[in-house]
Parts: sequence; C-alpha cells; structure tokens
Amino acid sequence: MPLNKLNKKADPAAAPETARRTLWDNPLVWGAISVFCAILTWFVVTMYFDQEGTKTVSVSSVTYTYQASTYSSLGLDLVETPDIGNIQVRMEGSTSVIGNITGSDIMVYPRYSGVRGAGEVTLDLAARFVSSDYDRFNIDLTVETPASIRVVFDEVSEKVIPVTADTSGVEIAAGFSLNRSASVPAEVTVTGPTSELERIASIAAVVPAQQNLSDSVTVDAPLELRDENGNAIEPEYTTLETDTAEVALTVLQVRELPLAVDFIGLPEGFDTSSLPYTLDRETLRVAGPERVIGSLTELSVASLDLGRSFAFDRDYQLRIELPDGVVSLDGVNTVTLTFDTSQMATTTLNVSTIRVINIPSDIDIEVLTDRISGVVLYGPADEIAELSPESVVAQVDCQSVSVTAGQQTLPVSIQIPASGRIFAVGSYNVQCQITAQ
Repeated sequence: MPLNKLNKKADPAAAPETARRTLWDNPLVWGAISVFCAILTWFVVTMYFDQEGTKTVSVSSVTYTYQASTYSSLGLDLVETPDIGNIQVRMEGSTSVIGNITGSDIMVYPRYSGVRGAGEVTLDLAARFVSSDYDRFNIDLTVETPASIRVVFDEVSEKVIPVTADTSGVEIAAGFSLNRSASVPAEVTVTGPTSELERIASIAAVVPAQQNLSDSVTVDAPLELRDENGNAIEPEYTTLETDTAEVALTVLQVRELPLAVDFIGLPEGFDTSSLPYTLDRETLRVAGPERVIGSLTELSVASLDLGRSFAFDRDYQLRIELPDGVVSLDGVNTVTLTFDTSQMATTTLNVSTIRVINIPSDIDIEVLTDRISGVVLYGPADEIAELSPESVVAQVDCQSVSVTAGQQTLPVSIQIPASGRIFAVGSYNVQCQITAQ
C-alpha cells in the first residue's frame, strides 16, 4: 500500500470537502420566478379569458352638493331641483371588475360648468365612483336615463330679522300677569335665495305650552319663520344661524292698592286730616314679584312740601313711587292732587317772636333779626280770622343746621303752637351772631 494513502486514512482530523452550490439554491431567485409567473398568468388570463364588457346599474338619487362651489362662487343657490330616482348608469370595462360593482359605488351629479346666473337651466348628468379604488381599472361611466335635468338657481343673500316670543300656548295662573318676554338671541341672521327671503316677514320663538304659570321661568323655544300674515312657512333652501332661542318669561303677581300722599314742610303737630284733598284715582293696579308686592298695603305718592308750594286753586301732578320690580298695569305713573280750599283763608303777618332750640353747649347764639316780615299763613278761615302775630313763632333748630363762629344766616320754621291746622308757606331766615365759648 502506498504511503500517502495510508497517511490520508490515518488522519481523522482532516476537513471534509466543501459542497458545491448553484444559482438554483438561492431562495431570492425562486421568489422572483414566482412573481414573474403570477404576472404572466394574470396577463394570459386577461388577454384570453377576461374580456371587456358592459353593465348597467341603478343609482337611487342625484348628488347636488358635489362641486357646488362652482355655482356658490357666483352667489347662487339651488332653489328648485327634480326629485328623481332609478338613474341608469352604464359601465364599460373589465367584466371581472364591473361584475362586482353596484349602484351604491357610483355617484351621479350635475355638471355645473355651464351655469352663468340665476334662472332655470338644463344640466347634463355625469357619474363617478364614490371611492378611488376603481380608478386604476379604466372603467367608463355613462348616465343613460335621464341624461340631463332642469334646475333653478337664485341669488343668495342674508337678512337679519328680530325674534319675537310667541306665548299663545302659555296659561298664567289667576292673580298673576305675564309682564314681559325676552328672547336670546334677540335677532337671527337667515341666509338663502332672495326669492325665499322676501317671503319671510318675522321669526317667532314658539314657547312650549305652560299651565298655571305663577313664577318667572326661562325655556328653550324653537324658531319658526312666518310670512306677513303670521302663517308659518318652511323655505326649502333658507338656513338660520340657530334653530332655537332662550325665552325669559317674567311673571308677576297682580294687586290693586290704595294711593297715599305724604305731606312735609308743616309745623310740628299739624293735623293733616284738616287738609281736605282728592286724587284723580284712589287706587292703582300694579304687578311685581310675589315676595315684594305681597307685603305692600299701599302705594306712596311723591311727598308734597306744602311749606314751599301751597296755593289756592292749584292742582298738583305727583309721581307715584313704585318699589323696585313693581310696574303699573294701568299705564299711569302720576296722579293729580286737588285741595278743597273753600273753607280756607290766608293772611300775612310780621313775626317778632324768634327762638333758638338745641343750642350746642360750646357756643352762644344771639339773634340779630328783630322781626320777620311778610310771613304767609294758610288755614281754616275761622282760625285765620283770629290769628295774631303773637301766636306765631319763628324757630331756629340748631340740630338741623350747621353753625360756625361769626355772623350767620340761619333758616327758621314757622310754628303756630295754638293751632294744629295753620301752616306757613315760604322760606324765612334770621341773622345770628355765633360765639364759641
């Protein structure tokens, strides 16, 4: 046996011979071949088995909003459109593709490119796929029946209309009154064809029915368009910026209360019942919140200063002073007061009896005026006839005036101690010397 063969057999550590690899052993090659075969198979099937064909489907309606910017940019809007259905659309393309297409996959729309202005116009109908998934198959769509439609365009404009509350369905409880109703918003902008806007005369917020309402409430109310006769209308293309409004209903309690007059500027202890007077109305119907008006027993008339403005044969217009939140239901806010002076008389005296009361402890007051001339007095004729200057006193009340050191003119009130039914009219003063202690 040759030595070299013995050596090879005897060397167990010798490495085995590496296996030879070819192009067909590469998996990428087989992947590319698979793709090529699939494309080839599709091509063969398409060329020899998937033939071009046609199919007709039915579409349920016309989509008017598609490409609507074409006419809206001209300030136009659709005001009349035909109500059509069962629109026949023919498809041409691969039979394997169009066989699975239904009417819901197709949109039928008008071609607006020929629209130039308001009026009636005939528009051709076109069709397209709702989804872009079919765009790569080159399928032709043709609208067969109807091929065109007639529509009407009109100009679009806006109109701001006030909102009024319709409370015809509201029933107010006995003894209460619906004083006011306010809507928010107070006005609404409506947008639509000019021909429709011209029909709208008002907008009403229709308040839902309320029974025996005795308190103020705020409710949501739907808005209703109305014509000049007050009839509800529903324009087809007009839109509102809001469909509802909040309506505040102010419900007040109703009462009839007597009127009372307060006389001021009279001497201390004067008997006001000695002044016979009448008001052109004795009571007033008013309404207000229940918590306010329920506590009232009378309504005050503005105070009348008899010491400044009394005169024979004169009427007085006085304002009725209503509390906050209370309103007059009779539509009046003033009352006329008239005195019965048939048993009264007047006289003018010079008063020399002057006294000072409520003098502060840190001052001395000396009256420099000896006499007040021309004091005008009114009262019952029999008492005026017996009145003398000595019965009248001019009184300075230091609590009601501000005094300072030096000479000062101070107002006086005219008092008639012997009578509770005589009063002076006018403004009178005395000069005083004031000295600080």
